[in-house]
Formats: sequence, C-alpha cells, structure tokens
Amino acid sequence: MAIDRREFLFASSAFATLAMSPALARADPASLYAAARRGSDGRYSAAIFSPEGNDVNSVALPARGHDIAVCPVTRRCVVFARRPGNFATAFRADKSEMPLTFEAPADRHFYGHGVFSHDGRLLYTTENDFEAGRGVIGIYDATDGFRRIGEFASHGIGPHDMALLGQGRVLVVANGGLKEHPDFGGGRRVLNLEAIETSLAYIDIATGDLLEQHAIPAGGALSLRHLEVARDDTVVLGGQIVSGAPGAEGRTQSLIYRHRRQKPLTATVLPDEAAAALSGYVSSVSVDRDGLIAAATSSKAGGVVIFEIATGQILTIKSLEDVSGVASGKSAGDFLVTSGMGTIANLTPVSGPAELTATSNWNWDNHTVRIGR
Repeated sequence: MAIDRREFLFASSAFATLAMSPALARADPASLYAAARRGSDGRYSAAIFSPEGNDVNSVALPARGHDIAVCPVTRRCVVFARRPGNFATAFRADKSEMPLTFEAPADRHFYGHGVFSHDGRLLYTTENDFEAGRGVIGIYDATDGFRRIGEFASHGIGPHDMALLGQGRVLVVANGGLKEHPDFGGGRRVLNLEAIETSLAYIDIATGDLLEQHAIPAGGALSLRHLEVARDDTVVLGGQIVSGAPGAEGRTQSLIYRHRRQKPLTATVLPDEAAAALSGYVSSVSVDRDGLIAAATSSKAGGVVIFEIATGQILTIKSLEDVSGVASGKSAGDFLVTSGMGTIANLTPVSGPAELTATSNWNWDNHTVRIGR
C-alpha cells in the first residue's frame, strides 16, 4: 500500500499537537493504555489514553491499525498496520518527538504485531515473505529511525503474535499457519485451507535458531494467533477456528492453550458456557499484573473468559458486545477491556457484570496494551 507522505505527516502533526490537560500530562505511564481505533468519520488513529478514556496523545494512521508494541525503556509506542498492511508508526505519550512512520520492504508485509528488545534498541516484527510463502521476523533499529537491519525465519507460516521470555533472549512466536498473498482476496484469503500448519516456536534472538517447536497436527481448522507471557514464562495462547477449513463446522477443539518450555502444549478445557462465550474465535489474550490469571476475549461472541494460568480453571465469564482489546488492570486479577462499540470497561475475576469506565464514539480495534506494569 502506497502512503502519501505529505498528507499523512500533516495529519499526524495535527493529531500530535492536540492539547492535553496538565493532569494527563503528568500521568504515570503505568496507568495508561494504548490502542488503534476508528472514528465516526471513518478515519483511523492510535491513541494513548487513561482508563477513563481521556486521550494523552493520538496519531493519525493512513489505514487500519492492529496491535501496539511498547518500548520497555522509553515507553515509546509503535502501532502496526493490520495485515496485509506495510506501515508502522512510532509515537510517544509525552509528545517529545514527532510521530515517525516506517514501512516493511516491498516483498514483505506486517502481521500487525511486534516486540522491542529488553534494552529498547531493536524492534522485532512478524512479517510475511509472501512470494516464498514463509514467515519471517523483521529486525529494525529503534535508535536509527527504525531502519530495517535484517530478518530471520519464524520457522513457520503466517507468524502472528509474539513475545520475549523473561530473560529477553528467547522469542516465542505463534505461527498461525495460514498462507496468504496480497494479490489474492486483499491479502486475507487463506490459500492452504486443506493444510493449515500452526505452531508455537521458540527462537534464539541472537542467532535466529529454532530452539523448540510445538505444532498442532496439520490439516485441522485451528490457527494459533495471540499470546502473552506470564512472569514465570508460561505462555498463554489463543486460537481461532478458520472458516472453510476441514472440520471447522461444529469443531469442539479448545481455543486456549498454555505452555512452558520442554513440556507439551496444554489445552484448557472449556465448559459449554465458556466455549459459547468465545464461539471459535479468540480476539486477544492478556495476563494480569501478578501473572497468575489470564483473560481471553472474543469480539465474535462478545465474551471474555477469565481463568487461572496454572490450572486452566475458569473463574468467570463476562459479556460485552464486540469486546476485543484486553490488558492488565490496576489490581491483581483485574483487566481493562475495549470494544468496537466504543466501550472501556474494568473486569474482575469474580462474577458480575463489567464495570463500565467510559464510552466514546471510537471503534476500538483488536488489541489494547498497558504502557507500563
């Protein structure tokens, strides 16, 4: 996708110079969140905002955004284009720098996710080498205008979400297994419905070597998409049933998995109510601030399933129309969620309705991240 840089940079500047209140300007980054969104006028942007829905900063986007990576050192945010987009935009809560947009190479596109190295110097992104039909991890120098300096294999097809383990030396990647090409179906048509190969891969970030891989048997309808890592390096994964794939109709396979290195993937058994709350589609997953409880959302079903990471025990199920974004809340066990209906809400691991904290005219996109922990 070509970007008109003059028009886009002008729009970005306009968004970046919006005034914010002194209270918001002094806000602790740990209490702030970031997400991509669409306005009532159809324009796309990304924002850093308070739990009450007040913008601290926002930046215009040339098209729909997806997820946001946060630098652990500077709290700089990078929002990625929704696949098969090829732009990413970096911006800061304190507006100390102008937004900076960079692009994937012409023969690659982003999958909407990325992660910074622990020292903040490098940004890793999931990308599609679409001519070769393989996934790659792009490497960008965050100290040099996000110049692309290399890549290594994701060791699978369609890498989607990823994260670093606690020591910052191992990258864990959810290879969705879906082969796609921008020339077919707008880049979102699955070209290998009969042979989906989804896996969880652990990769050495220094060498790109595959350290460990766990695959779901090929030929099924499940695609592992989203993940988050708890403090003890347990990986929580959410999957999606791919429409049109063999066995997709009436499939009862779990959508939530947990994994620790050198052990098999563990499926979380979903009772009927939890399965209905996800309806074959996990939009996003998050781990609470203590790393003991996780949440999985489904925009398709308007449901949130909250469960214990260690045991997989379902703690509660919440309902919120078009809910998708989820991030850790202010207290242990709490989560902040956003919806395509403009809602921001706080969820707790006990029964009862969602606690609405804000409503707006924004259609919040798939993912919401907490700026700090």
